[in-house]
Amino acid sequence: MTTDEKISQNRDEFNDARQDLRDTLSEVSAKAEELESKLRPDRLIENSPIGAAWTAGALGFVLGSRAHPSVLGPVMIFALLGFALSKKFSEDGKRSNGREAASTQ
Repeated sequence: MTTDEKISQNRDEFNDARQDLRDTLSEVSAKAEELESKLRPDRLIENSPIGAAWTAGALGFVLGSRAHPSVLGPVMIFALLGFALSKKFSEDGKRSNGREAASTQ
């Protein structure tokens, strides 16, 4: 293999790697946009108004009861928020798996 052939081969590999990087970046960007749209507060409220009302009520209760501050209130809020987010994402995962299974049949 001559030097020109090696240079040409290296350029081809470099261009392939560059294209793979661009493809990966566009996939990551698309996933980030999808996640951003899922985490928008107005979407969470539209999709789960009862959960949003409970969360707002609990948050108001914790912030409004400052006569005897304790750690229990914030822990309860974070636990409630974590539960709501995990439930939301588990439901989205079930829905997307169902759609994929239905589209492959």
